[in-house]
Amino acid sequence: MEVLNSIIYLLMEWNLSMLMFIVYFVIISVSGTLINFVRNWVPLPHAFIQAFKFGKMAHTAQVNALVAHLEVPKRWFMHFYIFASVIVTVAIMQMWTLYVMRSPLPAWASLTLDVLSTPHRKPTVNVTTAALGLSLLAAQIYRRLYENLFISVFSSGRINILHYIVGHTHYLGAVILLVSEAPGFDGEEQDVSISGVTYLQIVGTLVCFFGFAIQNKSLRLLAALRKHHGKKVTEKHIMPQGGMFEVVSCPHMMAEVLVYLGILLILQRHTGWIIVTLWVISNQIQVAVMNHKWYQEIFKDYPRKRRAIFPFLL
Repeated sequence: MEVLNSIIYLLMEWNLSMLMFIVYFVIISVSGTLINFVRNWVPLPHAFIQAFKFGKMAHTAQVNALVAHLEVPKRWFMHFYIFASVIVTVAIMQMWTLYVMRSPLPAWASLTLDVLSTPHRKPTVNVTTAALGLSLLAAQIYRRLYENLFISVFSSGRINILHYIVGHTHYLGAVILLVSEAPGFDGEEQDVSISGVTYLQIVGTLVCFFGFAIQNKSLRLLAALRKHHGKKVTEKHIMPQGGMFEVVSCPHMMAEVLVYLGILLILQRHTGWIIVTLWVISNQIQVAVMNHKWYQEIFKDYPRKRRAIFPFLL
């Protein structure tokens, strides 16, 4: 029991959620670089490649039976946003309780933050900043849930169970880290008065809405490739065209980066969100490059000027 308590204490001292995102960042950066850029010169175990890839990019070669048993349907992506919607709604309710109702943080919420972040929490942003950042993250989550339910058309592709776990823990960790540096969530008496919005926060909000619009438009274009009169008619992969697809292969991933960068412009000195954003950027870049290479291999007439994720750059 003493050993278990010591381990729990050590994890709490380290900030479990921040440590998780750092580990994710390192793994995706190293693994993605090996698969996207090194594999042409150094052969990699197929089981490793199969575990990392998913959907249309997976199983283009020999299938590893063991890894295949650890896969779930790609349409389970929807579960991420159902789970995330519950988590972010609870966080909004707690923020409302603190900032509007002026009630203290419940003991269960404080304990959750102690375990999943750190008991030594200190606010790095003011009330307005925290509320705006959480509201935009919630808008992103709710919108993605709607798109998964009513817009996206999923194929019969599969994803590794590790992707499934990462998807859930990403949103849990992102919400936990965001509120962990907000006033009042450290359990101490704080000034929870609302202050004015800065010009940089306005810019960050506009960047987020720009990301929302691009992502929604891109996902609608992708869904339209498999629909006719609103009904799914094919699982065949067709080269996407229109909108930002004319300049990048994965505008929906570029949009994801924009949303998190927009929130970072709002939160600024929020240490946890800096780590979250670095992980998101690294993840989206590696997956976008992987998609881009797949498009180039499958479609021989794929536009040469089209980049992977950032127009004219990458």
